[in-house]
Amino acid sequence: MEIYQKHKYAHSTDELYAMFTSKKEIKAKHKALGARNISVEECATDDEGALVTFVREVPANVPGVLSKFLQPWNVVEQTEEWECLDGDVYAADLDIDIANVPVTVSGSLELKPTKEGCVNHVRLSVDCGIPFVGKTLVEFVGGDCGRLAHKEYKYLQERLAR
Repeated sequence: MEIYQKHKYAHSTDELYAMFTSKKEIKAKHKALGARNISVEECATDDEGALVTFVREVPANVPGVLSKFLQPWNVVEQTEEWECLDGDVYAADLDIDIANVPVTVSGSLELKPTKEGCVNHVRLSVDCGIPFVGKTLVEFVGGDCGRLAHKEYKYLQERLAR
């Protein structure tokens, strides 16, 4: 399942990049999104980019058919490898691991300047190799990823407006 969202901001790519690469902001954002036990394992930045890894427990309203694979709270580890590109563009490759769940979630973020501020191109891919129930699992996880990405967008808009 492929997910694409285009998030527009009235702020610069530098301001948004700072939100994605700040240990304090990562913790605050995921707490606001409903996660618990948030731990930023790595948050290293330099002139070329950043490496960010964080773990959190994320709630899920799991349908009965998927209760063998997902719990009401799932441990999720996310790694973002950021690269600073020319023209105030920032790009990240994402890997998201949901503990004990047989799906792969990967994707990218691309922050590009616009006349009004910037845009974040969010791309996610969710896959599962299990026949039959795998499709249902991908649809559930993919739908949840899309919902959380949109919720994160709303949070960041409000946070940047303060």
